[in-house]
Amino acid sequence: MKTDANQPAVQHCPGCTGHQHLLSRRRFLAAGSGCILGALGVAAGAEAAKVPTVDIGTLKDFAEDGISEKFTKDDFFVLRHQGKLFAASTTCPHMGNTLRLDSQDATRILCGNHGSTFDGEGMVQVGPASSGLVRLGISVSAAGKVTVDPNKQFPQEKWEDKACFVEIP
Repeated sequence: MKTDANQPAVQHCPGCTGHQHLLSRRRFLAAGSGCILGALGVAAGAEAAKVPTVDIGTLKDFAEDGISEKFTKDDFFVLRHQGKLFAASTTCPHMGNTLRLDSQDATRILCGNHGSTFDGEGMVQVGPASSGLVRLGISVSAAGKVTVDPNKQFPQEKWEDKACFVEIP
């Protein structure tokens, strides 16, 4: 680094012919503004990427315990189990593969890639998956419509959260 009593310290590139690498206030503000605007754009994009809620009908549409694959196009199963209704992701918690209803046993959900098996509550029965299915937000309106919110996700350790199941009277 070269210094002169009348000049500020200037850093030169190796092999440089002497141009200075000083960041002007204008360039600093332009770079900072770009970073802020970029971050705001990412946040706006994340908000825009929200998945819409899905109307799945009424509680009467799920009169018996079991697994419905009617909404697998929306990436979830609807499960009724021991007085509760909930939506569970069709994505295996082990490696993210798509799950399907067992064609041999309609009370089980299978991962065709690695063999994990889940029961009618979404609990893992056979690994390699080590946790139950992710549940999604679910609610019932005053008019009796049941809605699933895929943006709200509850791993097995959060299954007690009342936003991830509906009590069936």
